[in-house]
Amino acid sequence: MTVKFPDGDTETFLLGSREEAIHASIDVYSPTSPLGGAVLGSSAGDSVSFELPNGRSISVEVTQVELYTP
Repeated sequence: MTVKFPDGDTETFLLGSREEAIHASIDVYSPTSPLGGAVLGSSAGDSVSFELPNGRSISVEVTQVELYTP
């Protein structure tokens, strides 16, 4: 999954578990993390918001969703 932040930066990551993180070559976020929970079930083009550790919220745009194949 790839998301775009308000400042234009993008981040690509896998949504999965710790076990999957061991074998992945990219960052892995838990579906229960703030960003992971926000993007869970979203599609490319969706905008989602989540709360940062400092209590502020941020919106990101989901730009790409694809299945991970190692």
